Amino acid sequence: TEPCLICLDDIHVHAATDMTEIFYCCGGFVCKSCAGDIKGLDKCPLCRESFAVNSAALYKWQVMTLAKRGVSWAQREAGILMIDGMEGLQKQEKAGLEWLNKAAAQNDPSALHELSSLYREGMASELGKSQEKANELLMKAANLGYAEANSELAQYCLLVEDGFEKNNEEAYFRASV
Repeated sequence: TEPCLICLDDIHVHAATDMTEIFYCCGGFVCKSCAGDIKGLDKCPLCRESFAVNSAALYKWQVMTLAKRGVSWAQREAGILMIDGMEGLQKQEKAGLEWLNKAAAQNDPSALHELSSLYREGMASELGKSQEKANELLMKAANLGYAEANSELAQYCLLVEDGFEKNNEEAYFRASV
């Protein structure tokens, strides 16, 4: 958990990507409750930068700046944008994988989950399929409390899919996390 930078309540920031409101200007975040309280402000309550992100170019610059500073969620975001060629970024699968791996190295569960999916499906130009690696990354993301990974893992254990053996206890545990 991390404290909300306004109310100081603990936030389970890695449980799901929608648990926080992220500020692309400074990389900070607050809980959804405080985010609702600051709606209507024209400046970030943390760094006082303008909220106005008028262009894809500014958004791309902010994400890349934060990624280069080592902010894990920005590294994950940069990786996904590069792999898919979105928001004005040229499609660069190799560079995108590098950013995702940097975020995963910091135990960003969403990045681990994304990498798990890429290994499960394979990426023709850069990454071969590896069920074993996909399952290892999925388990790591789930063990860090990432809800989407736990849900996926519960399904695999219940339905005996993607290299997992039937394990009702594990499935029920993962579904309840």
